[in-house]
Amino acid sequence: MKAIIMAAGVGSRLKKQLGNQPKCCTPVGEEILIERMLRLLAEHGIRDVALVLGYQSEVVIGRLRGKTTARFYLNPFYNVTNSIASLWFAREELDGQDDVVILNGDLFFEPGLLDVAQAAQGEVVMLADPRRAQEADYRFGYERGVLRRYGKNLSCEETTGEYIGVAKLRRSFVGTFRAGLEVLISAQQHTLWWEDVLYNLCATQRTIHVAEVTEAFWAEVDYIEDYDRIQAFLRNSAPRPLAEPEPIAPALQEREARIAVAV
Repeated sequence: MKAIIMAAGVGSRLKKQLGNQPKCCTPVGEEILIERMLRLLAEHGIRDVALVLGYQSEVVIGRLRGKTTARFYLNPFYNVTNSIASLWFAREELDGQDDVVILNGDLFFEPGLLDVAQAAQGEVVMLADPRRAQEADYRFGYERGVLRRYGKNLSCEETTGEYIGVAKLRRSFVGTFRAGLEVLISAQQHTLWWEDVLYNLCATQRTIHVAEVTEAFWAEVDYIEDYDRIQAFLRNSAPRPLAEPEPIAPALQEREARIAVAV
């Protein structure tokens, strides 16, 4: 399996709060977001990685120099296009030789999320979280694991989960996906998201499966509130320092001293 990480966007909603740096360089604990993602992928045996960059690409490459063997692709038009164009610049990675997992580069997640992605069945599977159905940003409506409805404007009654920003493509499906990508790019639909390739196929009766993440923590860093959630998670999950040993009672100390002398 290979991974394609989409990290070309400007992240304008967080530029001021996070110092104008690329979102994938957001500090999370002792790592930055992209370092953590690459580490977790490697720990799951996914070391064949392509990273699609745009905004401040030189900053990202500089931060990762000597730390990764990922292949870098650049969308030079990142400021006037969307992620579908960024993926098109890395289209050679969609060669059908391997299963592919595509991840948005502003994701923070626990390792269990990748467990779900790797175990997911079906030619194409998108990840969703039913725990966040009510407050979801991009909404999914699915039935028996098959995507039926999608969009930001679904009602709560129509929503069964929030899209996470991860999709897994079986190698048997990769050619279909690449053809769909080429169709939309040829039609000058370069302001769409890469996921619109899948939604377009869904509209033509292609089955898009949904796998649920029900335990792992995750957050997509779009707003400062998302970053605050991550910071709170890291604080709460940090190892607690070992407790100081209880002082030995004076009588017990004296008894142990007598035993030591006797020996």
